[in-house]
Amino acid sequence: MGVRRDVLASDDDREAYLRGCMLLANTPSGSTALDVHRILQPQVPGWAMRGDGSVELSMWDLFTLWHYVAMGLPTAGVNTNRAHGGPVFLPWHRLFLIRLEAQLQGVLDDPDFGLPYWDWAKDGPLNSPLWADSRLGTNRGTVDAGRLAGFRVRLTGQGSFSQGGFLLAHQPRAITRDAGADPDHRTLPRKSDVAACMDEGVYDTANWDTASVGFRNHLEGWRRWPVELHNRVHVWIGGDMSPGTSPNDPVFFLHHCNVDRIWEAWMDRRPGRPYEPTGTPGADSPGHNLNDNMVALLGATMTPADVLDPSPWYSFDNLSVET
Repeated sequence: MGVRRDVLASDDDREAYLRGCMLLANTPSGSTALDVHRILQPQVPGWAMRGDGSVELSMWDLFTLWHYVAMGLPTAGVNTNRAHGGPVFLPWHRLFLIRLEAQLQGVLDDPDFGLPYWDWAKDGPLNSPLWADSRLGTNRGTVDAGRLAGFRVRLTGQGSFSQGGFLLAHQPRAITRDAGADPDHRTLPRKSDVAACMDEGVYDTANWDTASVGFRNHLEGWRRWPVELHNRVHVWIGGDMSPGTSPNDPVFFLHHCNVDRIWEAWMDRRPGRPYEPTGTPGADSPGHNLNDNMVALLGATMTPADVLDPSPWYSFDNLSVET
């Protein structure tokens, strides 16, 4: 079982993570873009892929594909899908991170490896050491130097396929970032923002969507404009962190590991690890109920109930998320 530590505090964990990212990005999945298109087209309503079907996808690309597919499967409610905009946002991403962590443990030959987290509310500035070439690489422009110089991706979302968009398959390219360029999101969330989120008394409320009151929607960041917390970090980094293929950027998993840490801190302070809605599968909000199956492209599906307690897989070094 891994221990998840601060990426800026643990050199060993950070180096292992970067090494693992490079290994997965250079491990062939055995499938081309055309292969996955032929599998998904008859099963996923509205599915659309364009570009170079001959490109062979890496194992890293499959995680990007998984995220893009889940985002394109709409559910009832305002701007909700099978991974975002509703109660399943946190458990689905927990499952997603567990599966990525398992892949990294395999390529690193280290069953105790834990995904590091990026405490963005503590870190903050554009000139943070995180963005050195010896770490995650530049936060402005193309990441073509340093530890991720050879990191390449092959799938880029051009809007959601559920809204007329498509997934573009292409020859390998480097990732890009444009941190702090959005005029409405010049800065990252602060510790006071995290503390306000931690004060939420309930996990979620009807109508279980982007207009809901509660901890999940506060943390996800849909409550107001400019967007907050999770959403704000995506917008602040920009570049490959903007579209539905945002797992292209290795910083995605550091970011979501911290989001998961905040959720775990909130749950740890409340009896029974609350989750809502708890109704029968598919009843209250299909795809978001406690015992609904979550979308899984790699490994067996799980339900939110299966992942409320992460202790079978990992723990965090620190749950003091407000400081």
